[in-house]
Amino acid sequence: MNGKTIGSIRDNTPFTIIISEKSIKARPSSNNEFNIASGVLKKYLQTGIYDSRHYTYEPSVGQYILKNYPRPTKSTPATDTPFVFIIDEINRGEISKIFGELFFSIDPGYRGKKGKVKTQYQNLITDKSDPFYDGFFVPDNVYLIGTMNDIDRSVESIDFAMRRRFAWQEIIAADNTEMLDVLGDLKEEVITKMNNLNNAIWNSATGNGIEGLNNAYHIGGAYFCKLTHYLDENQSNVDEAYRLLWDNHLRGVLFEYLRGSVDAMENLKMLENIFFKTDSDVMPE
Repeated sequence: MNGKTIGSIRDNTPFTIIISEKSIKARPSSNNEFNIASGVLKKYLQTGIYDSRHYTYEPSVGQYILKNYPRPTKSTPATDTPFVFIIDEINRGEISKIFGELFFSIDPGYRGKKGKVKTQYQNLITDKSDPFYDGFFVPDNVYLIGTMNDIDRSVESIDFAMRRRFAWQEIIAADNTEMLDVLGDLKEEVITKMNNLNNAIWNSATGNGIEGLNNAYHIGGAYFCKLTHYLDENQSNVDEAYRLLWDNHLRGVLFEYLRGSVDAMENLKMLENIFFKTDSDVMPE
């Protein structure tokens, strides 16, 4: 595929694909080179979804790969195939209504046919060949993933009985930097800004930060992805984009973090100064 010329999905302008050990680049006829965002390309290959407002080359490369390098298929028994249900912001709903009888059935100790229960809908199943004809159960190959923000004041807490049914994994801001691939060459600079801001909120390594906050209050990559709404095509207005990101998105959520604290405005100003630091500035301990 290296050196192959294809057309962009936006206007069919031809460009050449340049592949090296560390990167994939698009070279249009102007001889400028643009990074292919690997995260965006991977998402397109997996889902067929892309943002046409910001990406010209990634879907074209993806379409070429799918057409010329079809993925082999293999026969997998249905009982071995994992089925995953993702419940986003699970604690924004009423847990008992979300799960109902599933509250019992999702317990690892009651999975499979041995944990069959009779539900209020049991009489609706009349086909004797239906696997749930004589009782409902959750198969072992069904996985539930729930996401939650546990510092939001407007959501419900998860009781201990429900917590026992899940394994818990904290996702910190540093874990989701792959989504910043959409920023191309600006990614590393943005990660530095994100880390500086989060260390000012709370530095887990030193135990220093703003009183009353911790690393649960760190600002994640999703906020910084909003830069794509403000950057022009050539990323020539970076300073303006940072200012709009701060004014329209970061300042508001940080103010809510600090609301009611004694030094709220002083700390907000400190965080603003940290956010707009340049690479030549030294981050205070």
